[in-house]
Amino acid sequence: MAQIDVDAFTAQVLSHWDWSREDASSPESGLGDEQHKPKAKMSAKRRMKASEREKLRMRSLAEALHQLREYLPPVYSRGAQPLTKIQTLKYTIQYIKELSGILEQQV
Repeated sequence: MAQIDVDAFTAQVLSHWDWSREDASSPESGLGDEQHKPKAKMSAKRRMKASEREKLRMRSLAEALHQLREYLPPVYSRGAQPLTKIQTLKYTIQYIKELSGILEQQV
């Protein structure tokens, strides 16, 4: 693999940069002024609906994780605190692998 002179490469890239523009975006990037247009603000009603949908989604996820925790054997819940989301998923994967191993041994 050919070695690159980093300083020369950096100087070459920066020489093509348009420093006169306020946003200092590179002409090669093709992002120009479109990137900095202000986003249209969501109406309060639309924002409330989106917030409610997100709350329902999170409640649904929490309920699914709670049900999943009930299927795990007590050995996985170490301590009085409930498992975190990631712990629940990792332990579930581990438990499924263990069950699969048992099934393979019986075949």
